[in-house]
Amino acid sequence: MKKSQLEMYKESQPELLKKYNGKIIAVTNGKAIGAYPTILGAYRELEERGYEEGEYIIIKCTPGDSEYSAFFANWQPFIARSANV
Repeated sequence: MKKSQLEMYKESQPELLKKYNGKIIAVTNGKAIGAYPTILGAYRELEERGYEEGEYIIIKCTPGDSEYSAFFANWQPFIARSANV
């Protein structure tokens, strides 16, 4: 089964951190193809270079998984309803 760009990024993350820690990078097949000041700038340049969406990911290179994971909590209180109300 073919690996996703994210899976390949995660595998190569330790090596990428050595050079790009804290920078926004574009990655394809686990290799950085550029570092950029903004996400939009990266997207525009890759589009100009002929890359198709899905061939790369744009991510801020940081340790851990905080840049590609999210935690959502539902803090809405539970309200019990009575049939007699």
